[in-house]
Amino acid sequence: MADLDCTRLSCAAGAVGVAQACIDACVKYCNEREQFGQLIGKFQMNQEIIADMIVGTEAARLLTHRCAVQKDQGRRNTLETSMAKYFATENGVKAADQAIKLYGAYGISGEYPVERYYREAKIYQIVEGAANIQKTIIGMDALGYRRANG
Repeated sequence: MADLDCTRLSCAAGAVGVAQACIDACVKYCNEREQFGQLIGKFQMNQEIIADMIVGTEAARLLTHRCAVQKDQGRRNTLETSMAKYFATENGVKAADQAIKLYGAYGISGEYPVERYYREAKIYQIVEGAANIQKTIIGMDALGYRRANG
C-alpha cells in the first residue's frame, strides 16, 4: 500500500493543478468575454461557479498538502491519501465540467484549453484506484472493518 500511497498522492496533486488551471482559465475568460453588453464575469451565476471551484480546490489542496507533510515525516497515511485522492480528483473533474459549461460551446472546442483539462482530470480520477476504491478504503476504516493505516 505504501507505493499506492505515493502514486495516489501524486494523482491528488495533479488533480489540484488541473482544477487550478480551470480556475485561472475561467477567470481570464470571464474578464474577456462579453455577452449582452457586459463581461460574463459580471453575471452572478458565473461568480458562483468560480467561487465553488476556488473553495473546492483550496480544500483539495489542503488535504493533499497534509498528506505530503505526513509522507515527509515518514508516517503511513493510506487513509489520508485515499481521502485526498478521492476528494481532489472528484473536485478536478467537477471544476473542469464547470469550466466547460462556463465557456459554453467553446468549452468543447480545441480553441480553448478547458476541454483538455477535462480529459486530464478524468485520468487522475480513474488511475490508481477510482472513487469507489477510495470510498471503500475510507468506509472500511470508519466502520472498523479494516484499518487503512495499519
